[in-house]
Amino acid sequence: MKKIFFLLLVSGFLLMACSSTKVTGVWQDENYKGKPFVNILVVSSFLDGEVSHMSEVQLARYLRKRGVSASPSHIVLPSGSRASVEAITTAVGEHAFDGVLISRLVDKVDVNQIVAKGSCNSRWDSDYRQSERHSLSPCPPGSRTRTTAVYGIETKLYSAETRELVMSFSSKTTTDRPSGELIKGFVKTVVERLNRAGLLSESALK
Repeated sequence: MKKIFFLLLVSGFLLMACSSTKVTGVWQDENYKGKPFVNILVVSSFLDGEVSHMSEVQLARYLRKRGVSASPSHIVLPSGSRASVEAITTAVGEHAFDGVLISRLVDKVDVNQIVAKGSCNSRWDSDYRQSERHSLSPCPPGSRTRTTAVYGIETKLYSAETRELVMSFSSKTTTDRPSGELIKGFVKTVVERLNRAGLLSESALK
């Protein structure tokens, strides 16, 4: 019985992790007649250099699991040039990339939430004015405020040959640990969307 409960608990956590990122908008060029992408340059511009690097590495890894060759931009491009069209163009020629996947942070909203040490009566939620929320909350001593961030991310896939946009989608990731959970949920969502759209070649590494 304990084992079953443990498995259900683990499954619940996995589902929560999967649902941390939600796609809020999708656009795909219906006139695109090119083949699924075989070799993709991954470019990410997030909170800072470290998070951007981690995102690129994880995206490239997930793409390779799908059978697509992929390279993080911080390995291929000169330092500090991920926003340079000239640097990306040069890399495309040198490494024969057929696609360029660019993701960037477009929005971040902080959401404060009271976390109680013990039980916390939520009566104030409806009985008191919002401005008096913290001072009149009956939460016991030891309660604290946790900040959860909602990140808005824009992802675009371009054809390296024509430089035209093939697919674009926006997503929102909710997490209180941006360097880990942000990347985990975001990366899985991106690769699944591209694969579902038929834009990833499954025979690239076979």
